[in-house]
Amino acid sequence: MKTVIIYGTKSGASYECAKLLETLIENSTILNIADRQPDLTGFDRVIIGAGVRNDKMYKPIRDYLKKNQTDLLTKELACFLCNSKPKTTAEVILTSIPQSIREASIEIVSFGGYKPSWVPVKSDNKLKGIQQEKITEFVKKLNQ
Repeated sequence: MKTVIIYGTKSGASYECAKLLETLIENSTILNIADRQPDLTGFDRVIIGAGVRNDKMYKPIRDYLKKNQTDLLTKELACFLCNSKPKTTAEVILTSIPQSIREASIEIVSFGGYKPSWVPVKSDNKLKGIQQEKITEFVKKLNQ
């Protein structure tokens, strides 16, 4: 199964998670939404990840989800957030991810995230605040 991991980030947490996912998922490619609009042709699975700031998902990913629902629903889907405030995750998912995407996704999870006071994160600790065990669990669920 060929997988594309599309991410959007301001602080870098979603990029770090996407890189880690790429190492854990065979035949996967990461793509930054800021670089170009993804062409989903040739991919069986799409994983979409975004940072959360002020209880809102990163806007370019939010917009991409809304505009591309039809194409996305033809693929196996999963989503992740990088949100340093776990109490707001459920609300962010409801307000940022269209219902059709939520219903079709195998998994939607928050991996944690950077607290604003940590940014920029030092190069020797790029996964500070990221719950790596949640990434491992996410990959296991995808492979079931």
